[in-house]
Amino acid sequence: MEIFGIGTDIIEVERIKSAIKNNSGFLNRVYTENEIDYCRKKNRGKYSSFAARFAAKEAVAKSLAEGVSKNISLNEIELKNMDTGAPFIKLYGKTYNFSKKLRIREIKISVSATENFAVAYAVAII
Repeated sequence: MEIFGIGTDIIEVERIKSAIKNNSGFLNRVYTENEIDYCRKKNRGKYSSFAARFAAKEAVAKSLAEGVSKNISLNEIELKNMDTGAPFIKLYGKTYNFSKKLRIREIKISVSATENFAVAYAVAII
């Protein structure tokens, strides 16, 4: 097992909240249906949860040494949770195919959020 790349991101929750409220296409361009459903069901911390997922997507894209590009789309990177609550990443579409070309076996992710900020750290492993 070897580290291919690392990525980190921090985002203001208010910035994500504003994007969701003021840009009708933002949710579908950035999030998967599962993520949208998960975050919308939260009574408290809905926007912190959206922000944490945004930070995770950016961190993952950076860990693939490319960032968001023709090979990587944010809505093809999904932050999910195991039954224990531990986060993990699932890739789809061209982002998944690109990661396979890079021989990525797994992407480890750590995410944290407060009322004001969300941060994520990703490690792509080959």
